[in-house]
Amino acid sequence: MRESAVWEHIFARVLVLLGVALMVFALWRGGYCDELTPRTAAPDFHGERWFNSPPLGLAQLHGKIVLVDFWEYTCINCIRTFPYLRRWNELYSPAGLVIIGVHTPEFAFAKNPANVANAIKRFGFSFPVVLDNNETIWSAFHNAAWPADFLIDKDGRIAYMHNGEGDYGDTELEIRKLLKEAKPSLDFSSARFALPADANADMDAAVCRRATPETYLGFARGENFANPGGEDQTQEVHYIPPPMVPTDNFALDGDWKAGDEFVRHMRSSAQPKDAVQLHYQAKAVYLVAGSDDGTPKALYVMQDGKLLPPNSWGVDVKADTQRAPYIALGSKRMYYVVNNPEFGEHHLALLTGSPGVSLYSFTFGNNCETPFAHK
Repeated sequence: MRESAVWEHIFARVLVLLGVALMVFALWRGGYCDELTPRTAAPDFHGERWFNSPPLGLAQLHGKIVLVDFWEYTCINCIRTFPYLRRWNELYSPAGLVIIGVHTPEFAFAKNPANVANAIKRFGFSFPVVLDNNETIWSAFHNAAWPADFLIDKDGRIAYMHNGEGDYGDTELEIRKLLKEAKPSLDFSSARFALPADANADMDAAVCRRATPETYLGFARGENFANPGGEDQTQEVHYIPPPMVPTDNFALDGDWKAGDEFVRHMRSSAQPKDAVQLHYQAKAVYLVAGSDDGTPKALYVMQDGKLLPPNSWGVDVKADTQRAPYIALGSKRMYYVVNNPEFGEHHLALLTGSPGVSLYSFTFGNNCETPFAHK
């Protein structure tokens, strides 16, 4: 074979091998959607701190059915699933189910173990919870959402996955199926195991109105900011809002400092005049916020140019001595601001005169939102 032909042959082989390597890499990058086909081995837990339990691993849990639930204590989508987690823990832990809540934070303050401990108590979790501040467990499971559930069978293999809310009845039936695989004598026919009426509710997309998407207020993830010139990332400035805030947009009015995750009110004033304005469409409005030192600070609530009417108050809204609606922002968490009787389009204004008030994000509920305990 002539020398040029030899090099052509070698070059062709290299191209083939390179193509195979690229294909393998692409499959690997696909994550657990490709890798975790049913009954592949589950990754172990390497958490930083545990609540309600000593550290657990798959070796200790062999023979048990494990539900790994990824959550975050400010996440409204997670909070709406908590009644089902408590139900499953109460009904099925005697039969061999172990729920492990993996708390992977979205905001820097949610890495604080004391904040997570308070949330565990507030939401009534008695099952084990592990801190995942460095996203070690999140990455091991190739997770991509809050909430997300992974069911592990008696032999330590992934048997079921579900991202987001809903399909609670299907998940519960999968729990029963795996428990009976581990212990065939189990009987779930009694009335107490009847699925809740809303467990398999299938809301028709035609009647579920589109709510404003989650709205982050800091400059790192903030979008739909209506003030001309955007947020100043270096210092506190005096913002002047536009005459009209477009739908699904927010604007700052007055003296604020923008951070990567938040907007912060820095000055004290006799009257609550500085505001975050929001033009939204939804039924309910939730706010991640708090005071920087944890002491209660007032955030007043107006809607459509008037004081928020009492029939639209979220559970965290109360009246001051003048009957003006406000939220006492203390610890940094999810606050329930607006619960309108109907889905609609509104202009919301949150006003403060207190220093050290930080607002992080808005989330929303549409007309199909499942009722849940507002804690």
